[in-house]
Amino acid sequence: MNQEALQKVLIEMDNQLNQSRAELSMVNLQLDRANTNLKIIETTKTKLNDICKPSDRVWQGCGKAFLAKDVKTYLGDLDNDQKEYQDTKKSLTIKQEYLQTTLEKTLEGMTNIVGEKK
Repeated sequence: MNQEALQKVLIEMDNQLNQSRAELSMVNLQLDRANTNLKIIETTKTKLNDICKPSDRVWQGCGKAFLAKDVKTYLGDLDNDQKEYQDTKKSLTIKQEYLQTTLEKTLEGMTNIVGEKK
């Protein structure tokens, strides 16, 4: 390959590398948020089960207002939210693994083109 073609390939690989790093950073941030929300849900469920009876009523925040709900209904809502966050976490973990592999392969390709890292 001529020098100009190699340069174009390296520039394209560098762009891919930067894009993958940015996406991986966003995925890591989203995973952290999903994990935090899952911990909050689990803690809330544990505390409600310890403190309240299923027939008791609790206040759920809704923007600037609060809604009274039965504990049983509220726990059901929390279960639904927990399932959604677990699904999100699963898909983000798959995406994270894909991006990490992409980064490794791109770096490996660049190293093969340029030569060993020094």
